[in-house]
Amino acid sequence: MKKKKPVKIKPQSQRKQKEETLSLETPPFHEFFPITLSYKEGKEPKVCYFVCEEHLKKYLDRYKIKKGSYSVTKTKPRKVEDD
Repeated sequence: MKKKKPVKIKPQSQRKQKEETLSLETPPFHEFFPITLSYKEGKEPKVCYFVCEEHLKKYLDRYKIKKGSYSVTKTKPRKVEDD
């Protein structure tokens, strides 16, 4: 059995630094999900957000939500609270 060589750790100053960090900025919520669906499921109100009308139509078909029992609106901008 061969012995493993010890691993040498370079000092912090000699280590390679990542040049760029990726910025994962996302658009505001109301821009990313422009469509809001509101309806009542049983006694509880339900609110869903969608990226496009196709996703909304699929959701309505999947859960067999009847016309007139829901409302579709534009998503309103939210205020961001800074801590």
